[in-house]
Amino acid sequence: MRNILVIGAGIAGLAAARQLQFSNFQVTVLEARNRIGGRIYTSKNFGFPVDLGASWIHGIDKNPLTKLAQEFQVVIQYTDFDNIQVYGSNGEIFTASELKDANLLSQQILQEAKSLGKKLESDISVAEAIQYVLPGKKNITCRQSSLVQWYLTEREIQEGTDLDSYSVWEWDEYENLEGGNYLLPNGYEEIIQGLAKGIDIRLQQKVIEIQYDEKKVLVKTNSKHFLADAVVITLPLGVLKSAAVIFSPPLPKSKLTAINRLGMGVLNKVVLKFPQAFWSQDYDIIGYVSEKDKDFSVFLNLNRYISVPVLVALTGGSFARSLEALSEVEIGKRVMKVLRRMYGDGIPAPEVVIATRWARDSFACGSYSNMPVNAKASDRTTLAAPVENRLFFAGEATSQQYPSTVHGAYLSGLREAERIRRKFAI
Repeated sequence: MRNILVIGAGIAGLAAARQLQFSNFQVTVLEARNRIGGRIYTSKNFGFPVDLGASWIHGIDKNPLTKLAQEFQVVIQYTDFDNIQVYGSNGEIFTASELKDANLLSQQILQEAKSLGKKLESDISVAEAIQYVLPGKKNITCRQSSLVQWYLTEREIQEGTDLDSYSVWEWDEYENLEGGNYLLPNGYEEIIQGLAKGIDIRLQQKVIEIQYDEKKVLVKTNSKHFLADAVVITLPLGVLKSAAVIFSPPLPKSKLTAINRLGMGVLNKVVLKFPQAFWSQDYDIIGYVSEKDKDFSVFLNLNRYISVPVLVALTGGSFARSLEALSEVEIGKRVMKVLRRMYGDGIPAPEVVIATRWARDSFACGSYSNMPVNAKASDRTTLAAPVENRLFFAGEATSQQYPSTVHGAYLSGLREAERIRRKFAI
């Protein structure tokens, strides 16, 4: 029986391990953390479930995660990202008509920026392309402009990077599944736990070095050595970029180039539990249009899903990174300044503040991959390419079709399991 090692117990690694076991391989999963899931992490430390990493199934139609949710009897609940209430810096509420018009205008600006980019001989950032487009937008009021900027900031949170570093050539090139976005009220861990059943997972095995030749692979961790016929590497792109794991011999130059060109974005969350809700329960998303260039601007009303008075502030890009140097107390104070501008000084202080720091997490070094200026879609294919038919690479960053998504990561694990099955013809 062939022996396969899988590095990483995130959803890509678990998908690969499960599929390989179905194909009668002997599989061992090595996980550096003291838990499984990787960038999927459901916290219940404060008496309620909240996903501090991935939160949604993006597009339930033809999505393998939908089938897994059904298989493991996981509850999912629709999130309407257009069901929003947006406040201005003085506490005024924008009308539904204003939001609709600004959303359409922001989409138009982005599409025109994209069209402009296609005509250029060299890549530029989305933000730079937008600056070429804006002069053509006449009669935009200051109020409209601030709201359009809010929608653009929302895109920065979604992409995990500032638009001034995002490639206009590669922006929005990946595929989206239909069917809407669904939150898992009891946590994504239910899918992770379902996938992990019956798999040999070794926790707190931090991989330090991977030695390989045309016959075997030797994986050295902080405490043990493991020998295998092949290895599936699901290390996040951020970890590969950090060069924390030594490859001997070194990875091919083409793969190193792809790793260096691709970017690692950051989406951080600030979870705030209050003694009671002071915000409207009619909306999935609450927005704030700040006078500052970077500020807390998007809140998920988690109260609609778990019946606990919880708001989750979503932050992305450079603003998200800047918050990681602050304590929970400092972050909580900054969020409350925004919330009091929206709801008044009489609102209660939070009982719990949880802030994520995915960029500083040495086992992630970010949230998910993205495409900086001069990166190429083909870099993802290069990243996914096997080395010597011994090293196989999976994870969301290796998915050209569905990058930066949980289903992209899951499908990449199945892809590499099938590649190994064909290679060893079991």
